[in-house]
Amino acid sequence: MWRGMLGFGARPDDAPGPREAKRIIVAILWISLPMTSVWVVLNVVQGAPLAGVALAAVGVSSLVVLLVIRARPGRFPFAIQFAFLGNNLGSLAQTLLFGGLLASGLNMVWAFLGVLGALIVFGYRVAAYWMGAFVVSVAIGVVVPNYWHGLYTLDNVEAIAAFNLVTVMLAAFFVLVYFIRQRDRFQAESDDLLRNILPDEIAERLKADMSMIADDYPQASVLFADVVEFTPLSADMAPPQLVGLLNSVFTKFDEFVAELGLEKIKTVGDEYMVAAGVPIPRPDHAVAITELALRIRDHAATHDFDGHRLQLRIGIHSGPVVAGIIGTHKFSYDLWGDTVNTASRMESTGVAGQIQVTAATRALLADSGYTLEPRGTIDVKGKGPMQTWLLVGPNGTG
Repeated sequence: MWRGMLGFGARPDDAPGPREAKRIIVAILWISLPMTSVWVVLNVVQGAPLAGVALAAVGVSSLVVLLVIRARPGRFPFAIQFAFLGNNLGSLAQTLLFGGLLASGLNMVWAFLGVLGALIVFGYRVAAYWMGAFVVSVAIGVVVPNYWHGLYTLDNVEAIAAFNLVTVMLAAFFVLVYFIRQRDRFQAESDDLLRNILPDEIAERLKADMSMIADDYPQASVLFADVVEFTPLSADMAPPQLVGLLNSVFTKFDEFVAELGLEKIKTVGDEYMVAAGVPIPRPDHAVAITELALRIRDHAATHDFDGHRLQLRIGIHSGPVVAGIIGTHKFSYDLWGDTVNTASRMESTGVAGQIQVTAATRALLADSGYTLEPRGTIDVKGKGPMQTWLLVGPNGTG
């Protein structure tokens, strides 16, 4: 029942933030109804019927607003501001009837709830207008005693002032808690998004300093994987199917990367790039990248992706790289250097369903328990003749 009552004014297309803000305002309106009713009775019993009428008007306006936003959620902004206005005028009427700001027991502080509500729902610009109305109303409460002594007198002004002040400050405290929670939630979402784009270590450095990041790594291994004959395959596919196919392929590869503690650098079309040894150096970078290559190759050879059986060309090279981030907009973590170019050439000149590696990577795998077969000398664009090897698998395979 309470869930439904707090959902007044919510729309199906509301984002989580606005929906939560509406729930808070609606909760305040519901809570205000019994509190207002009690004060109406007290005012009447204590011989201040007009003060009771003023409060009753505030309560009725709150109830009307709840009914309106229940029936017409789209009218929420207008209806809520009507409730703020009713609260402000009701508080001002109470202040005048009891002879001013202090004589009314600081009753005017209740109008500050409208400022807090506007801050939650509409933001600081609209809240500034309501803050202005609140300040004007307080000023009126200060000036009134010079010309008007009120119709009623409170028996215990200090106690009522203390109650009003503490209650409104509690409301202000919970509003601050709400904004702190919102800030922490948005910060957590922002951090998660940044860590999905960048390595954790780089994300932390970028948060501390937005300047260029460029680090030298004397030893790392780079892998490129590409889908064979992808262009003719994609020509007959609708865009959603094409993206869905690549997503199913790369999502599985991402799992392997995460399990092995490697760093996915990027995807370009149907090309997939991974590095080992950056941004955290590791002595087994060649072994780690080799294990990834074998998992990718074997998974593609034994599984369908959205009904398609795919073959991959995979290339690996090891050597020094420069890694980092350049620019300040739409940045990404990237690698540069001859090692990257050579790894890319190993993929583009590779064999379908095979893993081609350079002499540098082969040397690092010499005592690691892998079987490699010489492919011979191939002509590599920009490099000339190069000796390359095809990775078969762990010793004893093939």
